[in-house]
Amino acid sequence: MRAVNEVAASESMVYSTGFTPRPGTITMKHYDLICFDVDGTLVEHPRNKVIWEVLNIKILGDDGINKARYKMYCDGAITYDEWVRLDVQGWLDRGATRDQILEAVGEFNLIDGAMETVHELKRRGYRLAIISGTLNVVIDALFPDHPFEEVFSNKIFFDERGRLASWKATPFDLHGKPVALKALAHEFGTTLERSAFVGDGDNDVPLLGVAGYFVAFNPRSNELEKGSDVVVRGRNLKKLLEIFE
Repeated sequence: MRAVNEVAASESMVYSTGFTPRPGTITMKHYDLICFDVDGTLVEHPRNKVIWEVLNIKILGDDGINKARYKMYCDGAITYDEWVRLDVQGWLDRGATRDQILEAVGEFNLIDGAMETVHELKRRGYRLAIISGTLNVVIDALFPDHPFEEVFSNKIFFDERGRLASWKATPFDLHGKPVALKALAHEFGTTLERSAFVGDGDNDVPLLGVAGYFVAFNPRSNELEKGSDVVVRGRNLKKLLEIFE
């Protein structure tokens, strides 16, 4: 992270608009690309679940495997691809259908102001993209006319009868997120210094010090909160419009 962020967080100012910039940083439009996480950033669940957790509960009837498999991944017992395979294969074995999965997606809502905010950022000339571990069906269902030029996420596919048929794990979650951001910056003809990211969780931490500007939106990670350039609190994404003018 840049030197200005090494000043103690206690010295930062709290603005009435609900965001806390790090000392020495200012809000400005010196960015070309803004990338977003999805769960907790663009969409929310009433019990703060992510789509993987909801589907494992709904289809497999088991919430315990969510924590167990996350621990297996953190311990190095399984890879990210294997983690995705374990979950999706379990749904396949239970005969999961598009209707079942969309019913689970229906438990999620857009964060207040999300649709208006991303369209306004697009109108202001920013290039927009998603880098997330969510599922494509969440974005397709809740953001059918989204303005994102690139979407990096996990994907599931259905057969002609609407049954879950296959999947493709993203290589761009967790430690793959910086790889995706670098690729997007190159694709859009800009630099990492002129690329921003908006996220909330532990899987966004690898982007700290990589993205030129990091917005922690209602962060669920202490490390993310401490390392970000600005912390936004409150349930309305329109506060980003005060940051990215």
